[in-house]
Amino acid sequence: MTQSPKDIEKEVLIIDDDDAITWVVKKALEPLGCTVLSRPKLSAGLKAVKGGSQLILLDIVLPDGNGLEGLKEIRTSYPDAIVIMITAHGRMESTVEAMKRGAYDYIEKPFDIEELKIVVEKAFKDMAVREELDTLRSAAAEAEEPQIIGRSPKMLKVFKDIGRVASKDITVLVTGESGTGKELVAKAIHYNSNRRGGPFVAINAASIPKDLLEAELFGWEKGAFTGAKEKRDGKIESANGGTLFLDEIAELDLNLQAKLLRFMQDRKFSALGSNRVIEADVRIIGATNRDLKDAVSKGQFREDLYYRFNVVQIKLPALQERREDIAPLAKHFLKDAENRFGTGKKELSKEARDLLLKYDWPGNVRELENAIRRACVLSNGTLIEKRDLLLEEANSFSIKEFLEDKLKRYLKEMTKLENCNLYETVISEVEKALIKIVLNETGGNQLKAAKTLGINRNTLRTKIREYRIK
Repeated sequence: MTQSPKDIEKEVLIIDDDDAITWVVKKALEPLGCTVLSRPKLSAGLKAVKGGSQLILLDIVLPDGNGLEGLKEIRTSYPDAIVIMITAHGRMESTVEAMKRGAYDYIEKPFDIEELKIVVEKAFKDMAVREELDTLRSAAAEAEEPQIIGRSPKMLKVFKDIGRVASKDITVLVTGESGTGKELVAKAIHYNSNRRGGPFVAINAASIPKDLLEAELFGWEKGAFTGAKEKRDGKIESANGGTLFLDEIAELDLNLQAKLLRFMQDRKFSALGSNRVIEADVRIIGATNRDLKDAVSKGQFREDLYYRFNVVQIKLPALQERREDIAPLAKHFLKDAENRFGTGKKELSKEARDLLLKYDWPGNVRELENAIRRACVLSNGTLIEKRDLLLEEANSFSIKEFLEDKLKRYLKEMTKLENCNLYETVISEVEKALIKIVLNETGGNQLKAAKTLGINRNTLRTKIREYRIK
């Protein structure tokens, strides 16, 4: 639970060699619930700094050092520390320097007791608000942080790769088929990095017309082009201090690739219609479902940009390559759909689960998620049946299941007849049809057809003559 100002443990550390100052501070602040510690030297005072809900009163002139240097050291080791400088009259230049170096405030000797109380109370209130905001940001980041489901060996490797690169501020290339979850990987890298407090901005190069993509990335000034009625920041500037995810980078045209490369090298750019140079501290993660090496060889992607992106590559497997993840993914998506659409508790039937495991998932994880959501909404009652998934049956059935399904329809009436020589009729018709289809697919090449069918070439020739296949 977030602490309010009155709940914070108020500890004040005085670093000052004047005993009278220490006595005055204690008398003023202890009745307010503050615990007051004192250290007469800079070296001892720096050892007593612990950050957190500690407020530091730091004198500028100390027996063993300069308080301004002490302030610099405290702010380096404890960037969230609240330091109030103690100054004497005639040292205003030092006060200005102290504020530049990150001091919270300053008070002059001799103290005005009421002023001291006001400054200290304000500092503790600001500290409490900051802690509350940090808690809210952490909760928001945790809620937004993606959950990548997987226990297959290939996904465990992806998790290890994310762990290795997240804390290192380097460019990453995520590859894999459409729908495999490349943006989720990019988010996982961002939220496990030192940039997690900054923005995560995503842009899909394939979804924006090429003549507008440059403007979306770099922004524009008013009047930069027809329709630019007001200034607008681009995605790069919006991602300052955080991460920019560039999806489908293979779709960038060569001119834009050159401008992007310059930004990645210098971290500087100019908006359209402006000569002003802007700096942006942005980590870039790229993604593609195409073979970038092949695009480079065809002159469609710059080789220097390819190497700039390909510092570290994380390859996502297709869903059919990690079938052991299908069941846990389906369970996760089903629970999410129940909460999102308020459908109440739903459950997959055994036949539905079997179908999920047999289906090839050409659309990968995205297709699975959409299938579960659709079935959750459209199914009647609490049980999701096989038919509710609305998947292409031909893609999910094995040859055995396909033949059984067809034969059931054909034989329903035939079994009522007697002496129809059913076995030989069905076998010969299936064999004849199979040979004709394979010969057609191989362009009449009997050697290839025999290999495909798994039979001897002479046997194939005999069957061709027997069935009079032309």
